[in-house]
Amino acid sequence: MIRQRAHRRCEYCHLPDFAIPLSLFHLEHIIAQQHGGRTTQDNLCWSCHRCNFNKGPNLSSVDPLTFQVVRLFNPRTQNWDRHFRWNEAQIHGITKTGRATVQLLDFNEFQRVKLRQTLMEVNEWVKDK
Repeated sequence: MIRQRAHRRCEYCHLPDFAIPLSLFHLEHIIAQQHGGRTTQDNLCWSCHRCNFNKGPNLSSVDPLTFQVVRLFNPRTQNWDRHFRWNEAQIHGITKTGRATVQLLDFNEFQRVKLRQTLMEVNEWVKDK
């Protein structure tokens, strides 16, 4: 159900799960269990391994522009388009939350951008769900 709700894409970076081995996608606790997060549909999201590992149990990070500590993007309660914008194959944060999430989850790491570019070139990448 979680995978279908996410349209088979990472709910953070939008990588489609067909682009890498499916075993590298996880049911991710948005609020980690160690912080009291429950294993319920409203606290789980479909996440690629890189976003999941980079996020870890973090609930917040530092906005690189203002240096303020802010909550990370929550795919259950927040709209992706409100916090992020595409620039070719890169994802840019347009809010404090977006910028902090892009930085912590390392959305624009070279290999990730290269994979998105390749998928876009062969028309296997759709920027909107």
